[in-house]
Amino acid sequence: MPTGGAPARPRAVGVISLGCPKNLIDTEVMLGLLQEAGFRIVSDVNEADVLLVNTCCFIQPARDEAAEALDEGTAWHQAGEGRILICAGCWPEMQAEELRVRFPEIDAFMGPGDVPHIADIVEQALAGAGPTMPTERPPYLYSHTTARICVTPPWMSYVKIADGCDHRCRFCLIPRLRGPFRSRSLASIVQEAQTLAKRGVREINLVAQDTTAYGSDTGEADVADLLAALSSVEELHWIRLLYAFPTYVDDRLIEVMAREKRICQYIDIPFQHADREVLRRMGRPGDGKGYLSLIERLRTAMPDIAIRSTFLVGFPGEGEEEFRRLLEFLERAQLDRAGAFPFSSERGTPAAQMGDQIPVEETQQRFHELMMLQQRISLERNQRWIGRELDVLIETRGEQAGDWIGRSFRDAPEIDGAVIINSLGRPLQPGQYVQTTIRAAEPYDLIADVNDTPKKRRPARALSRRSSGRGKRR
Repeated sequence: MPTGGAPARPRAVGVISLGCPKNLIDTEVMLGLLQEAGFRIVSDVNEADVLLVNTCCFIQPARDEAAEALDEGTAWHQAGEGRILICAGCWPEMQAEELRVRFPEIDAFMGPGDVPHIADIVEQALAGAGPTMPTERPPYLYSHTTARICVTPPWMSYVKIADGCDHRCRFCLIPRLRGPFRSRSLASIVQEAQTLAKRGVREINLVAQDTTAYGSDTGEADVADLLAALSSVEELHWIRLLYAFPTYVDDRLIEVMAREKRICQYIDIPFQHADREVLRRMGRPGDGKGYLSLIERLRTAMPDIAIRSTFLVGFPGEGEEEFRRLLEFLERAQLDRAGAFPFSSERGTPAAQMGDQIPVEETQQRFHELMMLQQRISLERNQRWIGRELDVLIETRGEQAGDWIGRSFRDAPEIDGAVIINSLGRPLQPGQYVQTTIRAAEPYDLIADVNDTPKKRRPARALSRRSSGRGKRR
């Protein structure tokens, strides 16, 4: 062992994480594994010896954002001697050779299956092994025993309950990039939730490519069983279900959501379209009539439920009549939130080879028309809350003195709107739940006053029963 002088400082790792919460969990796992291997994690990349860029490539805008981050990484790499740049995620899984030509400064490329080997990959890069490429390792899925550093606020976390996908939507590359659908065990997920809750997490958001397919590959349990089990974790305040497949939302799932007080009466169901023929061309089941029936069942069981969806406009073969059916569906569905994507022809997908491609200008026009309609609908849905009480999670200070910004059970983090709160002089702090009264509504946000007299916290279930895309780089 060398003598004299101070011991060498651990190598420092910085990160840029792009894409969806599922990708963020991969980033958090890689950071945990690197720290476990003796690396030091830093928030300022200028202090880092290693920069990890975890990319998304689902659509062209995601690749554009990833390219911008890799350009920044290249500049960082060139500004300091001995620095190491790692490109991880779905983009190198799909186009590693092209990326190596485009970004020759990158020291290693790795796909989702390489996540558990991140420490070895970084060590090899530091040793000057030359650019390494994604391997043919089997698909990976973390467990409750896996090291993980959560980079979300301390009161909120994502939990990945499964990975991969068995659906064959003709516009999507996920099955090719992430492998077949595979579920974690129910015990592992509950144990992770208990661990997070002991650390102070009060909201968990369940994610997968299709959360409602949970357990279909193992037969151990289904998503309703999982939600019921998670509801026993007493420290949790909110459990939110994201990315549900429309034809998999059954009456048993609805019953559990309506019964268990910790489950947010919120569901994210990407319908993608409403016209039956367009959906069949997409490789998806269902139709607008069936989706309206599902929405009615959800609202009958949970009148205040917030329903969010996503739509794809301009898919090959979507004529004006089919698009009008989609708009008619939106008018009838009265969704609380909805996002949309203009179709883009993605290399490697069956949709890219289809005839009847819609001109880009027409697709963009349809996108804007749909979003304008949904903006009006969202405003009307929000206005129904004026004068009502709502439990809100405080997250950050607002722009005006005395204002705070938070979320209700109706707002998934970084996706939906916010509740802007006048504290009325009461001391508030991030991570706190407060009772508010809604006094105004905007298309995406609610405006509220904190209640004059603090009341005993009530779950969303206790609210009145009167009937009635934002991505972020980390």
